[in-house]
Amino acid sequence: MLVLLGLGGLTGCSTPERLGSNAQKPYQWESLSHHPQLAWHRHRADSATLFVRLPAHELLHLREGLDAPFRYSIEVELIVDPLEWPETGTGEAPPTLLHRFRWEGMPDPEADDLIARFSFPLATGRFRIVHTVRDLHRGADVTGSTLMDGWSPDAPARTLAFDPTTGAPAWDHVLPSGRRMGLLVPADLATGFWEHGHLAPVDSFPSAPFLDRSVAELLFPEETDRQLPLTPTDGDDLRLPEGNWDDWRVLTWAGGPGIHRWAPPGGPRPVLVSGRRPHFPVMRDLDEMIRATRYIAKRDEYQTMRTARDPKRALDEFWLQFGEDPEEARQLIATYYGRVREANVHFSGLKEGWCTDRGMVHIIFGHADRVRRDRIGETWIYGDEGDVNALVFRFSRRERGDDFNAFDLERYPGFRSPWEAMVGSWRRGKVRKR
Repeated sequence: MLVLLGLGGLTGCSTPERLGSNAQKPYQWESLSHHPQLAWHRHRADSATLFVRLPAHELLHLREGLDAPFRYSIEVELIVDPLEWPETGTGEAPPTLLHRFRWEGMPDPEADDLIARFSFPLATGRFRIVHTVRDLHRGADVTGSTLMDGWSPDAPARTLAFDPTTGAPAWDHVLPSGRRMGLLVPADLATGFWEHGHLAPVDSFPSAPFLDRSVAELLFPEETDRQLPLTPTDGDDLRLPEGNWDDWRVLTWAGGPGIHRWAPPGGPRPVLVSGRRPHFPVMRDLDEMIRATRYIAKRDEYQTMRTARDPKRALDEFWLQFGEDPEEARQLIATYYGRVREANVHFSGLKEGWCTDRGMVHIIFGHADRVRRDRIGETWIYGDEGDVNALVFRFSRRERGDDFNAFDLERYPGFRSPWEAMVGSWRRGKVRKR
């Protein structure tokens, strides 16, 4: 049976306004009051769609009186800043536009998440979109940015990956592995066979910041599966995301863990979909939690935990040795795995974010005091910028095989001392939140 996933609780509409500036915040996740997940889709030539998911328990619910029901109130704000656009003959750049949406409703005790869909006009061109999800009752904002290609006929944003079991879109390009995955394809890209490649999870760790190393390219194997996108029917047992999918086609496949690449016919840009463990970006599996200690565990401690008959007890004993009491050890664990989660949110590509160069530095050193971004990389500054005692890490964006979101740390022997000092602080239980 073919089912459209309906999304309720929406009020209001898009009201474009001119705006002359935009804003961006550095990496953060654990300290945020709410944790929205997003999915973007260029569903028409003149417009785009944003899906938003929020954990229902994170929002502040208020009521107007004792007899009134509790309600949540959210505002979604989009600042659409053009980067490239076709020549119009006037020589003028298109204006930066602001779209605001109001999202209100009563909590559903049976629902863990709130999901909404917003459509907004998007002209031909390439855009940087600064997005803010605002809990109006709490007065708390969560802001980020994304690049949207509204120009190219082969832009990956014209397709939409989704979970055929639930009808949910791929939040942040991620679908749960171990079950069927789906991809909605526009009719003009569905005239030939698409080729599927799958790269299994990469089990490797970055070397310490003071050690030189060579990194092998991560490459997809030769495509092993070819499919022709088909028209969804009632007999397909699919749930589609909310929207009008007339004249759209669907690809479905068994979604193993790792990265899935679908290449359309004719050589346009491929579509990448990540298959992650169902609880990603959080670490809950015992083996995963042990692997993540690699940055602070001694070699013999790490091997003991990996081979222990009772790995849970071994992991507990590992952390208990760093705290003066169990409560202090619990706080240390929360800080460490909270940073692992943040690394997974921000730095994942072909490898999960916690085992990348940026993830490694983030887990050990925490949030940088300042992050500077440019076209070729990022600079993380710990301490006051310009101070000779500040610790500065430079990450360069790399085109390495089929990897994406790949940044290499520019390693330096002088990093040995601060690295060993911070690992020592973890092992003494003296790490402060930052």
